[in-house]
Amino acid sequence: MASKFPLLLLPLNIKNVHMREIFLIYTFFSFTIFVNSQDILGFSFEKYSVKDISAKRTPVNLKSHYLGLKYKSVISEQYNKGEINFGGHYVLILWGNGAGLSKGVMVDVLNGNIHELPLSYENSYRGVYHDQNNNILYKKNSFLFICYKSKANEKDYHQVDLDYSFYHWNERNKIFSLITTKKWTTNVIDD
Repeated sequence: MASKFPLLLLPLNIKNVHMREIFLIYTFFSFTIFVNSQDILGFSFEKYSVKDISAKRTPVNLKSHYLGLKYKSVISEQYNKGEINFGGHYVLILWGNGAGLSKGVMVDVLNGNIHELPLSYENSYRGVYHDQNNNILYKKNSFLFICYKSKANEKDYHQVDLDYSFYHWNERNKIFSLITTKKWTTNVIDD
């Protein structure tokens, strides 16, 4: 099988400083491309890619959604210190909602409006500690939003059952649409 990173086969004792810099830059960009083109159960963030929008950040409009008034401290604080991390111009904000649940919104930096994330017990409950509880997946330049619910496998305690939900953010209608759900059983990741 051919390596995705052919220059990584270069000896690590590169003596030429210029070649070492080129090697490090290539490695960084190769890793970045690899991470950004990550495929999860047949879904790629690249397929739902969007360009960054450079704009001055508008203050959050807490009155634009009922969660803005209910969780105004956490939303304001995280929005003000957060970076654009979804859909080219949104800041996703997550917080614990008790007993393995997360709640979250995203704020549009263009107008400050708040939009609720599609998180619930049915699609994102962490019943089993798995992969540092990183069960909400998204990228800065993509409209793909993925979350999964984890539960103990009834036949093998070394495995976990993951129920994935794949959503697409519809920029025109400002709603998340469920694309599909998929079930997957894998080994528990404790780290």
